[in-house]
Amino acid sequence: MYDFARWIEEEHDCELPDFPALHSWSVESSSEFWQGIWDYFGVVSSSSAHQPMSDEGMPGTHWFPGATLNYAENSLSAAATRPDEVAIIGEHETGQPQILTWSQLEAQVASVASWLRDLGIGPGDRVAGVLPNIPQTAVALLAAASVGAVWSVVNTDFGPGGVADRFAQIEPKVLFTVDGYEFGGKLRDMTGSYRALREVLPSVEHLIVVDQLPPESVGDIPEDAMRYSDIVASHAEPVYEQVPFEHPLWILYSSGTTGKPKGIVHSHGGVVLEFLKALGLHANLGPTDTAYFAVATTWMVWNMLVGILLTGSTIITYDGAPTFGGAQKSLSLVAQNKATFFGTGAGVLTMVERSGVVPNVQEDFSALRSILVTGSPLPDST
Repeated sequence: MYDFARWIEEEHDCELPDFPALHSWSVESSSEFWQGIWDYFGVVSSSSAHQPMSDEGMPGTHWFPGATLNYAENSLSAAATRPDEVAIIGEHETGQPQILTWSQLEAQVASVASWLRDLGIGPGDRVAGVLPNIPQTAVALLAAASVGAVWSVVNTDFGPGGVADRFAQIEPKVLFTVDGYEFGGKLRDMTGSYRALREVLPSVEHLIVVDQLPPESVGDIPEDAMRYSDIVASHAEPVYEQVPFEHPLWILYSSGTTGKPKGIVHSHGGVVLEFLKALGLHANLGPTDTAYFAVATTWMVWNMLVGILLTGSTIITYDGAPTFGGAQKSLSLVAQNKATFFGTGAGVLTMVERSGVVPNVQEDFSALRSILVTGSPLPDST
């Protein structure tokens, strides 16, 4: 934030001595501010905008008209300069962590994207997932974005009815799910849900199964389903569909407390800039950081977790129970991986407090620089 303010001072011949001054300038000069985010962080694009805003009136303005880019390309830009450094650490309850370097992540995204293209999936088509918080879910999102498709995901604890409430209205052509997962010390077989999922989602033409568990632990995979492991075994060169700034990237949902959940669409360009601002400036994340959000895929904060890749940071995923091995599970993951940033809902920290755990006595948090708490107010004692 400090460095950005100094950069803005040089670019615009102004004085921004503190945060209130920077904030005021960003409001008064919103067009210059967002162009500054674009330039400062070096957004990758195939064409530039004529101007940051079509007019100063909001709502109604068009952002960066004429600009074309791709969210996935920006998310994977570190693969070109730091191919052998770690991009994702996939933690599980008992299994060994899965490590993906930037080059490995880029390769898996390219393979899945190529396969989607071969199926005829392109800009505007919807790709959905019933998936836990694992590295493959991030790959599926980035692959969908690579071809210009629109992504949406819910966690594996949703039954067919909950999935249908969200996905039936967007009519996905492709559905990603898992053969099973470990949660609370038990192996959960997902294969028995495939028939019901396809019945409530008749638009689905292709089912992709992420193989997570040993074959003897799960039921039969349908013959017409494609295994994720087979897809990523093929080699493909990265190709990123260049789409307009406002092209839809993903669909999130309202809570569903007033009828069925309502779809909320975010755009490629809007998400790139908003996350660079929120995660690059406010969270101060960069290539030397390791970040973890305690989150399931249904919560929009999972999208923010994957968005941390835009800053070049390493991210940690975890698909197990938040209390596996004790109430401090999330904090243990932070300490074990020497995370510099920890994001969580207030409920996780409140649970730790009530359990009587004293985290800084049991764990080494010497690498941790910041904690972001969201979701609900945090009690004073917590």
